[in-house]
Amino acid sequence: MIHINLRQLEYFVAAARHGGAARAAEALAVSQPSISKAIADLEALWGEALFVRLHARGLELTAAGAERHRQAHALLAQARRLEAPRSGALAGLLRVGCLSTLAPRWLPDMLLRLRAAHPAIEVQLVEGDTEALTRMLERGTLDLALLYDLGLARGVRLEPLAELWPYALLPWGHPLARSASLSLAELAREPLVLIKLPHSREYFLSLFRQAGVTPRIVQESASLEMVRSLVANGLGVSLLTTRPARDWAYDGKRIACRRLRGPLTAQSVVLAYPGAEAFLSPLAAPFAEVARAAFARQADALTRREPEPEPPAVP
Repeated sequence: MIHINLRQLEYFVAAARHGGAARAAEALAVSQPSISKAIADLEALWGEALFVRLHARGLELTAAGAERHRQAHALLAQARRLEAPRSGALAGLLRVGCLSTLAPRWLPDMLLRLRAAHPAIEVQLVEGDTEALTRMLERGTLDLALLYDLGLARGVRLEPLAELWPYALLPWGHPLARSASLSLAELAREPLVLIKLPHSREYFLSLFRQAGVTPRIVQESASLEMVRSLVANGLGVSLLTTRPARDWAYDGKRIACRRLRGPLTAQSVVLAYPGAEAFLSPLAAPFAEVARAAFARQADALTRREPEPEPPAVP
């Protein structure tokens, strides 16, 4: 006799996804005691704690819970495919994480192409910083994530997609923008607008340290577009690796983007998967294929585009 049922697994997976029994109950339109009982019954059956109960912060998967969660999610995905009419089409829920600076540039087109090829795959998006997304992968609450390899992966498998090189951003018309390339020493003499994301901030500061110079930080923001807008309005210069298709800020002002000279360290864009084994879930595989194709198409246009025409000199 099988002593578990799909409803219990659904409640367990929902509690992991939403970080608590109350939020899971609200999402599924069931009672909170139903969620709590399903979790308690599974813990009793398996003889292991699935969650750590954190005061005022809900539930967090244990190591054993993360492994059970991966198994339960895969079983539920298989059950959904079994429930659907036999058409050969992939169907089910795919949980995709993406670094907040990469997401607007790359993810929408990937999702469009995935939907065209596999319309029955439902994608749940999670944006965040690299550290938060890595933790979610470790817990098994994401199927895969698009992010930078910052050396944080523990028990997570990485697939390199592209190398993005840092570049300089300057206000249009800035005297330094008349050069095709710049040194970090030149940038360090200007007020710096810095991206304020965990580890990304440290990466950019490390480039200045490698060059033996110290920048003068005047503004910081966790938003890539805010950084671009601050630069476009003349409030400083900056460094980024993700480069939108057009060098314009939200408010319509232009930005000058220039190559950097000297020894540099690239950032590696990767697809990250939970677990160390070389295995892709049936739903993750087509997304990975779309992601590989997206970066292959843009291989020559990522951050090494030819500089735009020389901006006019400042009056």
